[in-house]
Amino acid sequence: MGKPQYLQIVFRILFIVTNGIIIFFSYSKNYIINTIGFSLFFIFQLFLFLNYLKKQFADIEKSIDCLLFNDYTNTIAKEKRKNPLHNKTALLLEKQRKLHLQKTSEQLIFTNIIESLGIGILILRKDIHQNIEVFQLNKSFTDFLKIPKFYNWNLLKSKMGKLAGFIDHWKKIRHTITLTINEEKETFFLKTSITQTNQYEYLVISLETIQQLIDKKEKEAWYKLMNVMSHEIINTITPISSLAESLDSLLQEDNDEDTLEELSEGLKIIKRRSYHLTTFVDTYRRLAELPLPNKQEVDLVTIVKNTLLLFEQEFSQKNINCVFKVNDSFIINADKQQIEQVLINLLSNCIYAFEETKAPEIIITISSDKKRTLLTIVDNGKGIPDEIKENIFIPYFTTRKDGSGIGLTLSKSIMEAHNGNIHYYNTIVNKTNFTLTFI
Repeated sequence: MGKPQYLQIVFRILFIVTNGIIIFFSYSKNYIINTIGFSLFFIFQLFLFLNYLKKQFADIEKSIDCLLFNDYTNTIAKEKRKNPLHNKTALLLEKQRKLHLQKTSEQLIFTNIIESLGIGILILRKDIHQNIEVFQLNKSFTDFLKIPKFYNWNLLKSKMGKLAGFIDHWKKIRHTITLTINEEKETFFLKTSITQTNQYEYLVISLETIQQLIDKKEKEAWYKLMNVMSHEIINTITPISSLAESLDSLLQEDNDEDTLEELSEGLKIIKRRSYHLTTFVDTYRRLAELPLPNKQEVDLVTIVKNTLLLFEQEFSQKNINCVFKVNDSFIINADKQQIEQVLINLLSNCIYAFEETKAPEIIITISSDKKRTLLTIVDNGKGIPDEIKENIFIPYFTTRKDGSGIGLTLSKSIMEAHNGNIHYYNTIVNKTNFTLTFI
């Protein structure tokens, strides 16, 4: 409060106190008329003082009410803002108005981002009294379920059917669910997460069709494949192009013995790089033109034993201990030659991993249950670093100088063609584990 306001309040209080003393003095001397007159004047002064205070704080009280109810339409006149208290109140009101506009803008941007997503998003929030309300809901979510866009949780829940049962648990979920929508079944990937704040607990639900996941993975795979292919082709063509220019300049000069020797050496390099590119294209053709498996009932144990015979001499030369003590029969419906190729690829990788291993060992086991047959190959080689393990099944990705980069990719394609799969695990210390699953 400014100095003039303080002086006015002090003077008014002094007048009231002085008037009170006069009333007391008049009453003690039995001056009845003076007492009544000064009493009326005292009441008048008190009324003026209270009215003055009310005027001083009316705008401040009004501004505080506006802040409580998020109403930022109130303004304080420029003349009144000469009072420091009124000025600070006006500044506070302006600051909160800007914060509210910023919050509204951010909320609008957030809503637009969620609305533009191709996956369904539903965000619920729950207060301390367990009351649930819809915080955000995008069009994709309602379009997937073919329901209206309700922002009342009870109405929305009644339309969600089976999905509401998963949400009611209010916990983190990663689950594939099948929903019946307009008498047609569709499979979705459901993912939920929980975020806690001071006042609310938020449940974020994302709903994605399986086809969306497949398309996403295909795009990622093609992107990685194109990177590898472009890198390989550029690495081959660039030196050939540079060398061709050099050879052309040599042809313009006299054809002495040194020039002819350089020309010969350059042509050899071009031949080697061309052969490398031809080999690269040939491996791509092998991968792209993988024939459908000619499935027959075969014994997986026999296939493993026949494959191990191919490596028997190499295992002996490199002192590799290969353990395979399965005597039972495990009959699978598969293409014998293609499964042998998978085993050859995996065993070749094992041998490569033993370059720095003192006591190399390969352990092969086979097990089965009512639905699956599992073949596991474990080695104690150098293993696969964590930073590249996600790339090992990408075409042409290799860490070997003489590797084509399609061994594991081809193995994965063969297993998928057999309705099975191949998985890499590195859960055991200093052990690399590849498991083939036959359904």
